[in-house]
Amino acid sequence: MNIFSKVLLGAVGGIAGYLTVTAGAYLPFVIKDAKKGYRDDCDYLLVLGGLVIGEETPSEHLLERIRAAAEYLKENTSCFVVPCGGCFRDGQKKSEALIIKEHLVELRIDEERFILEDKSTTTFENFENAFEIIKAHSGRNPNELKVAFLSSDYHLHRAGIIAKRCGFEKIGKVSSPNKSDIIKNYTREYFVAYELLKKDRK
Repeated sequence: MNIFSKVLLGAVGGIAGYLTVTAGAYLPFVIKDAKKGYRDDCDYLLVLGGLVIGEETPSEHLLERIRAAAEYLKENTSCFVVPCGGCFRDGQKKSEALIIKEHLVELRIDEERFILEDKSTTTFENFENAFEIIKAHSGRNPNELKVAFLSSDYHLHRAGIIAKRCGFEKIGKVSSPNKSDIIKNYTREYFVAYELLKKDRK
């Protein structure tokens, strides 16, 4: 093995070790947040989108979020709801935001409460776009209001970090219990931990 190969293997090993330690330190916080069952009070509730199958069929984990949102909104009748997510997958005909809204309306949530964020393709864009939408709707800085987001329990910790990077100085959380693909979802959180250390938003 030549010197170049040894240096390359050493660098790869060092990076792999760093990422393993980073993810290992991060995952306990993910699990801790997932177990808390958040139901914070808010003026605006962001419902984060998820996988859409085919033209407009919500995946099971998106349905879990919709059901959790319906339950919360029926108990908290004064807040507005901001469904988040665009229309960006091959074959998809409706935005995640519109699909969330339509299902919530079927579950008897008043249409007048909705403000759609239907342009985003990432969690970063969910929060960046929603910040401006809430600002325009309320006429106030969102940090002067009570804003919360609803997402699957395994996603709460990462999304909370992203929200702060997108301008939300303090944001509440509402937990959607994850009952589908649990191992897969937590494994994914483990492997995306290093992304939170990047300065660029890929």
